[in-house]
Amino acid sequence: MDIMNVIPYIIATLIPLVVLYVVYSLDLYQMGTFKNVLGAFLWGIAAFFLASQLNGYLYLSGTFSRSEIVRYAAPIGEEVLKALVLLYLVRRPNFTYFVDGAIYGFAAGMGFAIFENFQYIGDSTVGIGTAIARVISVNLVHASATALVGIYLGKSRFSRAWGQIGYTLGGLLLAMFVHGLFNNITDREIPGPILVYSAVIGMAATGIIAFMIFRGLAEQRQWIEEKLGMSDRVTGGEARVVQKLADLGEVLGPLRKQFGDEKAAHVEEFLLLQARLGIKRKTLDKLPDEKMRSAVEKEMAEIREKMEEKRRKVGSYVMLVVRNIFPGENSPLWGMLESRIQQRIDERKAEGGPKVNAFANLSQRIAAAPARPKPGDNQPVEKPSSETQDKEA
Repeated sequence: MDIMNVIPYIIATLIPLVVLYVVYSLDLYQMGTFKNVLGAFLWGIAAFFLASQLNGYLYLSGTFSRSEIVRYAAPIGEEVLKALVLLYLVRRPNFTYFVDGAIYGFAAGMGFAIFENFQYIGDSTVGIGTAIARVISVNLVHASATALVGIYLGKSRFSRAWGQIGYTLGGLLLAMFVHGLFNNITDREIPGPILVYSAVIGMAATGIIAFMIFRGLAEQRQWIEEKLGMSDRVTGGEARVVQKLADLGEVLGPLRKQFGDEKAAHVEEFLLLQARLGIKRKTLDKLPDEKMRSAVEKEMAEIREKMEEKRRKVGSYVMLVVRNIFPGENSPLWGMLESRIQQRIDERKAEGGPKVNAFANLSQRIAAAPARPKPGDNQPVEKPSSETQDKEA
């Protein structure tokens, strides 16, 4: 085969995969598992073949003309087919928030688009030009439209039955509108450079998805801050490090130099597990479905087991260093002391002993104590009574 015939297929495959990898890497907390992303991508390929059969039938049967299929039927049928995998993934316990839905939808759309690229390149006399034009326009629209469905399905996870139906229909209608708008612009005789119009739509749609992912990550950072605590044996210092996951390479740089790559890798995995646990805790609060709550609780238990395993591999001394990378306003000594006291409380509860909260008791005693006069205050000093003097004697 001539190398010039192969280059368009390479462009039509590698560039969409690189874009998908970039979008996947935006998920700092790695909540969207690679297995699910791969499954969504493969389903997108299957959806392409199903859509080809559907569109071919509509054309050969005389139901619609080619132009009507491109402008109206294809946006509806293709978006429904691509979204079917999302309806399954959104019910999985490891589906957390709309960030997952955006990434899974983007993967399904890219799988669909790559194989559609092959079809158009095969029918084209200018393969390289067709490949480049599609990867900067059509591919991005396919991926972004399905990602919109994923975002709406992610939001539906925390709603009751009617809310879930509303979010699902809303996401599908929005995806169909974006896809249909693009097809109508590119299929009509509109003055001006069509390629520029289509590229602008594709890049704008992708930009919106990226914005939504960053917004979702910001919400998840708040969840982590809110939900990580002593019940998970996570100190304030550790939680602050988790908040800096975007700069994790910089944060762990000194630790890598001091303890080596292996320890740093274990620390990174440990911090990611902590982040996931905080996000799962918030998810548990928001889920209305008891069956889904039970599945999330089971997954949280598995995360805690993995955290303990990683904690042992990291070691006590390295863990102490990690907890104090960002000491915050308080001395690290107070965090360590609080951890020890909490551990002692848990031991007493397990033994059936009295519940003791040293910090609460100390606060109550300080509040109850009379205020002592400051030096220089002109306040009368009350003399002790003879009865009190006798007792003190």
